[in-house]
Amino acid sequence: MVTKNRFVQVCCFGFISLAFSVLLTAENDLFQEAELALADKDVNRAFGIYKSILDKDPTSAKAIRGLGLALWMDGRNKEAIICYQRVIEIAPDFVSAYADLSVILSDQNRHKKAVEYAQRASRLFPKDIPLQLNYADILWQAECYDQAADRYRNILVELPNHLSANVGLASSLIAIGQLDSALPPIAKVVSIDPKHITARYNRAVVYTKQGKTELAIKDLKFILRQEPKHTNAQFELGFAYQQEKQFELAVTTYREALTNNPDDSTIYYNLAQCYARMGQKEQAKSEYQKAKQLQELQQDLSETQAYLEKYPNEPKGYLYLGDLYVRYKKTELAQKSYEKALQVSADFLPAYRRLADFYIQQKLLHEATKVYQQAVDHFPKAVEIRVMLGLLHKEQKNFKVASKHLKIAEEAATDLVEARGQAEDLEQLSFVYYAQSRYDEAESLLVSLLTTEPENKKYLDQLKTVRAANIQPKDID
Repeated sequence: MVTKNRFVQVCCFGFISLAFSVLLTAENDLFQEAELALADKDVNRAFGIYKSILDKDPTSAKAIRGLGLALWMDGRNKEAIICYQRVIEIAPDFVSAYADLSVILSDQNRHKKAVEYAQRASRLFPKDIPLQLNYADILWQAECYDQAADRYRNILVELPNHLSANVGLASSLIAIGQLDSALPPIAKVVSIDPKHITARYNRAVVYTKQGKTELAIKDLKFILRQEPKHTNAQFELGFAYQQEKQFELAVTTYREALTNNPDDSTIYYNLAQCYARMGQKEQAKSEYQKAKQLQELQQDLSETQAYLEKYPNEPKGYLYLGDLYVRYKKTELAQKSYEKALQVSADFLPAYRRLADFYIQQKLLHEATKVYQQAVDHFPKAVEIRVMLGLLHKEQKNFKVASKHLKIAEEAATDLVEARGQAEDLEQLSFVYYAQSRYDEAESLLVSLLTTEPENKKYLDQLKTVRAANIQPKDID
């Protein structure tokens, strides 16, 4: 695992264009205020300012670019890209738009277009080192390691002591297997900055690959003294111990890495190997299963996120994402996904159900009640939602409120039965009766439904639930 100092990671907002302040000098107080808002990560304020500028000048490339940056910071990548493309239409030589786009697209793994935009920016200002470094970094992210190495070398011709370029060159050489050639630029960085974490980490990677595990361990221990939670260093240290057949130390180190990166399937695979070598077959099997499960999760997440990139306003995608997180016990992420589904569409009834059910599973009945109340406000005639709201109030001993909602649900369900009389209407009415503790009436409706569909599992399960609730004290021995 090789890392390097991407310039975009040390920019204030992750964008190369913010590095060259001459191009971004505020033209007036409004632009200054918007830039300060972005610096404070106050995206909503920045939105408002840029929109007010665009109300007066709809073709202000600088304001559209600022709006794009704000959208990117808010995680709205698709809209941000549209803004930047509009900037390029208005001002074909607006260099920061090309640089910004290269970073956004690279982060989305759209590497071909990212490289094109980074190259265009670098050609517009061929002497600008940050732009040249960005181009090299984008090539590196696209796994064009030979080309990236050439770009880093070009920078080093002008600035031989440039730390990021030296680190980038070393990272590129490691990636293409030129381990011996990677050591001189690493040594240059360490000679200038002996505490440079990335350089020392990359050197440890080289040493491990060369079988010089003692030297690798020395560098990795140095890194972890400086940054105890450096997950990559923890992993490499565990791997070095594993190579040295110090399996107990490897296990301890991998466990520490998991505290900071619990979703890394590779760590679990390596743990499984260590336990197997230690003769602990059951533990090895357990770790292997965890690794396999995490790989499946990552695959599912990747597919779902790709869908959401394509359809960012489709609430079903966020519900599926929430379901994935629930399945893998990522409750905080699940909650955010369900909430996002509602933000995207307040008129999508399944989103209310899923979020409320999530809260019920977490025993947060008050929160579930609030969600169902919002649902009732949007869907006042939805019988099932009204019943669930009544049941939640009943569970919290708000009997008067519960009775009110259940009465409304009964009237709505009865109207549907009288108007249509379909099976689903009778089923809903039986659910209302069940919630009102009118078990005999609920059972009667379910039995009548089963006369036409005797194998209907849903009806059978509901009947079982109703009969269990209808057990009288005299029936209990």
